[in-house]
Amino acid sequence: MGTALFTGVTGLKAQQTKLDVVANNIANVNTIGYRGSRVLFQDLFSQTLRGGSAPVGNFGGANPLQVGLGVRLATIDVDHGQGSLITTGVSTDLAIQGNGFFVLSDGIGTVYSRDGSFLLNPNGVLIDPGTGLRVQGFLANPDGSIPDTGTPTDIEIPLGGAGIVQTTTSATLIGNLNPTIDSTVTVPKTVNRSITVFDSLGSEQIVTLSFVKSTTVNNEWTMTASIGGGTDNVNIDGATGGVTVTFDSSGAIIAPADGEFDINIPAALMTQNQTAPLDLDFTLDVSQVTQLAQGDSVESDVTLQNQDGFGLGVLESVNVGANGEINGVFSNGLTRTIAKVALATFANVGGLERDGDNSFRENPASGPAQIGTPGTGSRGSVTGGVLENSNVDLGTQFSELIITQRGFQANARTISAADTLLQETVNLIR
Repeated sequence: MGTALFTGVTGLKAQQTKLDVVANNIANVNTIGYRGSRVLFQDLFSQTLRGGSAPVGNFGGANPLQVGLGVRLATIDVDHGQGSLITTGVSTDLAIQGNGFFVLSDGIGTVYSRDGSFLLNPNGVLIDPGTGLRVQGFLANPDGSIPDTGTPTDIEIPLGGAGIVQTTTSATLIGNLNPTIDSTVTVPKTVNRSITVFDSLGSEQIVTLSFVKSTTVNNEWTMTASIGGGTDNVNIDGATGGVTVTFDSSGAIIAPADGEFDINIPAALMTQNQTAPLDLDFTLDVSQVTQLAQGDSVESDVTLQNQDGFGLGVLESVNVGANGEINGVFSNGLTRTIAKVALATFANVGGLERDGDNSFRENPASGPAQIGTPGTGSRGSVTGGVLENSNVDLGTQFSELIITQRGFQANARTISAADTLLQETVNLIR
């Protein structure tokens, strides 16, 4: 009967631990990124009253007689299943779909979390506002590409501070060159157009294009380019001076054959702002220019349809793509990748140790962190403007709560029954 008392006590202790775990799960049912836990039990060592014996002769053998000594806690496992996603609309809120943890650091130690409720601090660093830990990621090169290798570092997003320009690399002309000329005019017909392009410093450069109609060859014009008040000082297809633009009998361009000219503006011609940009090289597409007669009173309407350069723009906002790329949106309309969030996976995710503040630490049971970019290896994807809720199922926890309560009551009854029997034994000496 004494054994029954102590066995009941082990049951009470085990059920109390399970109740603590269930209570913690319920308490964190709305905690962002929280991972629920479950409790598993094992029986304790059993007292052997008689060992088992093998059959001998006419004796058929006997099974062992053992009395269990109670229950003990086996494991408290963490459920790392996916939680539901909540749309917040906050661009710095991040959620992981699939495997992986955000990597957070204070410069000394590193922890891992599924809680992506991040904000920018006054220095433009992406942090966890609850702990001040800095979110780790891979910074982009100046051209927006993400290096394939490297060590994760703090993600800096300098809103309102970072400037960006884009040099013109291509421009397109459209419209019509009207070949009709008044019979009383004796000089060649000339059409001048100015286009604006951008150099490597984001400065506007105004290039004047001149089209001069040939007086000797049908359907042929000579095009020259100049800048800064000069005359034919811009290189076209590798040389200064004019290049020939030829149309067929239907008014479509046939020369150049590909409809494009390579324009080169030497840096020495672009010093009007006391700056020293790089040489400006871009492709001028004239394939959509036509030569159709419209009467001598109608002006030619050749215009710049588009060019891909931009002047200075400052970083105004950010958004996060599905591959974890943090894209900056600039005031001049450009979008460029700033960084990519780092994710960590583990060989044994169940071996991670809770560290509070919705975070985990690696230990020998989990193995070392395998850090990389979202969508690589077994890592999941990252979505911006969304948070991952707790993966605790409230209905399941209420069921576990009832089961645990009944288990505690039953073990208490065992102790009560053993106590009653002991009392009866004591009363035998009266």
